[in-house]
Amino acid sequence: MVGFNTLIGLVCVAQATFATHTPQYTLSKRSFTPKSACVINSLKLRGGSDVESGGDDQYYPIDDINQYDNEIDDDDNMSFIKGAEKGALYDAYNLLHTLAQDFQKPFDAPAVLVVGHQSSGKSALIEALMGFQFNQVGGGTKTRRPVALRMQYNPKCKEPKCFLQGDDGVERPTSLTEIQEYIQAENLRLEKDPVRCFDSREINIRMEYKYCPNLILIDTPGLIAAPRTPKGSTSNMQTKALLASAKEAEKLVINKMRCQDYIILCVEDTADWKHGQTREIVQKADPDLSRTVIVNTKLDTKVPQFGDPADVEEFLKAPIVSKLAPHKLGGPFFTSVPSGRVGNGDSFLFRDDDEFVGACADNEETDREVVRSRLVSGPAITKALLPRVGISRLRGFLERRVDECYRRNVAKIVPLLQAEHAQAAKRLEACEKELDALSLDRLKAGADAFCEGFCAALKEAIHGSVVAPPSTFGETLGQENLSAGSFHDRCAMAVSERGWERLVVSDVGNKDHRLYGGSQYHRALREFTLATRCLRLPTITEDEVANAAGVGEVHDGVNFLRAACVIAVEKAKTSFDPLLDSLKLRTNHIMDRLFPVAEFMLRQKMERQGKNDYGRSAEGAEIIHNPQFRDLVRNIYEDFIDKCADSCMMRCRDDLTALTRYVTWDLNERSSGALMRSLPDQGDIVSVYQVAVASSEKAKKLEGSGKEAKGDSSMALARPSRNSGSLVGSNERERDYHNLLQLMEEAACSRDANRTNLVVSGLVQHIVTQWRESFGKSVCAKFNCFFLLPFVEEFQRHLRSELQRVYEGDMTHIFDLESSKKNLEKQVEELKNECAANKRLQEKFEAVSSMLQEQNPQQSMGGGKRGGGGDVRTSAKRRNQNTRR
Repeated sequence: MVGFNTLIGLVCVAQATFATHTPQYTLSKRSFTPKSACVINSLKLRGGSDVESGGDDQYYPIDDINQYDNEIDDDDNMSFIKGAEKGALYDAYNLLHTLAQDFQKPFDAPAVLVVGHQSSGKSALIEALMGFQFNQVGGGTKTRRPVALRMQYNPKCKEPKCFLQGDDGVERPTSLTEIQEYIQAENLRLEKDPVRCFDSREINIRMEYKYCPNLILIDTPGLIAAPRTPKGSTSNMQTKALLASAKEAEKLVINKMRCQDYIILCVEDTADWKHGQTREIVQKADPDLSRTVIVNTKLDTKVPQFGDPADVEEFLKAPIVSKLAPHKLGGPFFTSVPSGRVGNGDSFLFRDDDEFVGACADNEETDREVVRSRLVSGPAITKALLPRVGISRLRGFLERRVDECYRRNVAKIVPLLQAEHAQAAKRLEACEKELDALSLDRLKAGADAFCEGFCAALKEAIHGSVVAPPSTFGETLGQENLSAGSFHDRCAMAVSERGWERLVVSDVGNKDHRLYGGSQYHRALREFTLATRCLRLPTITEDEVANAAGVGEVHDGVNFLRAACVIAVEKAKTSFDPLLDSLKLRTNHIMDRLFPVAEFMLRQKMERQGKNDYGRSAEGAEIIHNPQFRDLVRNIYEDFIDKCADSCMMRCRDDLTALTRYVTWDLNERSSGALMRSLPDQGDIVSVYQVAVASSEKAKKLEGSGKEAKGDSSMALARPSRNSGSLVGSNERERDYHNLLQLMEEAACSRDANRTNLVVSGLVQHIVTQWRESFGKSVCAKFNCFFLLPFVEEFQRHLRSELQRVYEGDMTHIFDLESSKKNLEKQVEELKNECAANKRLQEKFEAVSSMLQEQNPQQSMGGGKRGGGGDVRTSAKRRNQNTRR
């Protein structure tokens, strides 16, 4: 039997194990009302069984803690020993958090994500769980950025000790008032932001307090219940803004809930479980609620609403929730929080946080008494439902769930620490060797090694790779268009914006995929090819046709082909030039984004070889952390992009000039059909022949034969369609001859404006259509040969030659030996500290692991003695407590 004085010492260590962190953690009586004292004292020695089981873990108020002095048995001693282990466990995890923050290691603890609608009591519930008030509570949007509260139990902190992490990642001591002002300033900034109403970046706050549990609570922005607009009605501007804010808040919260390491605390404010607005949104990220704990707030206002005790029982049992979500993690719990605020003045209800915590305990006991009085079905129902009532029960349940995660991860932490220690030791050894061998030649060798690895990574990214995460380095087609422009926006297209989007999906593909490197480059070329096909044919005005017709050297007739060529050449330049410039911007943007991709791939390659990066390896020679050298390589790379782009554009413009400067009618076949295939189709120029034939036929009209005529001469000669069967033999030949004479007469002797406009417009559109296809194919070939391939075949040689020129000059601004030496010495010191901290932490976790392994057999023996009961108290004590009830 352990003596009372020994237990006093154990209590100081075991405080973190209790299901609730009550206002005082000593065994002395409180100055609260008798009811509060009974609640607090009874909670101090309560066991840690699961309230969800509905087992033996019950709430037994007692009059005085001294009545327990003679009832402490071996099971109670086991509870205190377990508390000592838990204190050591949390101490080890606190050190782990410090190591993770100081040395940027990927260690983290499970977090509780609090989700609820506005005015559901979410922020007040968080304050009750923490044991002090710090945030704005009330209607409207009080949280526009998630607030991550990393709470640490510290019995020495009589006042909350807070640290706010800045945008630079540095944690600084901050008062509660300053934190409140910072949160209010962020809310005001986002409220005035014209683009967004919420920000997904978390406000990271670490706090130490005597009432804090060892938890990470994340307070999310309150969900907005926006009004529904009936079909057919028009929403006003205020309603539209509210709907947009509601969608933005819901999207932010759902994205946060998708993290599988989070326990979701679903806060509902409803008296009818059939209508759970928050629960419906939570199920979008956690469909079976296997990571979700449900809590119903404001119980003190809901119980009086039920007139029938059966309705109270139905509300507390929530059978429909169990039926809809049988695999839920926990709940529903029922809580109520006092509405007063802490502060000095007549308007504040509580003078300090101790009074606030005491009021929370009073509220809890009142709620339990009211529920106990309303449940008349029997002690079995009361025994099953009372463990769900109260802040302390919710807090204890969350602590136990997080504690289970902590304990499960203990065995995994030690191997992770050992692996991190081994890597840190290797980096330390490499840094020490590099420091001893530091010289100018060593730095140059490291620079050459970096360049070789960078060029290899660049080639790999162009050929195709998944080493760099697409979520970080990739771009969707929409993001690429925002950054470098869209072909559809820069050039006039013959399709609508909606039609363009459909064609992009069907002909280009990968519209919503995040691409980089060669894949992104090829997508841009596919979009360029589509743009050339959809390029709008030039619009030709009558003034342009009239001016292009001019007068010939030997006659004043209209030379249709010359007029068409003059207009086509000018129209092609104004249409093709913007498209070519847009392609240059897009490809330059794509290749410019490859520099950080290649750097990341280079770092990853070195890490997989057992080194962290080039800067901490013997070959890297601190080069990758030398900003002057990295800027030099970046400038060389960007100059090479401009050089390749200019060379490629020069060749493309030469082709464009050759294409548009001289019109070739493709007469290589030397047949009568060659010219016919070069001219517009019959349907495009049918009106021309109608005008010519109608003016020549006075008595007999042959409109049908005129529609079927086909151009057979570069001077707009007309002949019948091959499919025409109405006139044959001599009549057909006579008609063709008649039409030919009429057209020659029109060309030589008169200038019919209507006929001239039709012929020239048709010829120009035909010429530009043929050029458009040739232009697209030629440009794609030029960019592949003279823009993309040089990065694979020539860049490494170009980079070496440029670096050699730098080596021949003054290198003091690039290879600063003194600065490199200081950086290496700093890294050596940091690595030594990291190794020492890691070693101490390993010893701490090994000790905790040993304590847990020793405790498991004792728990098994104790469980057999209790017959599987869920409470550390004996049945005799329970009978005694029931008697006192």
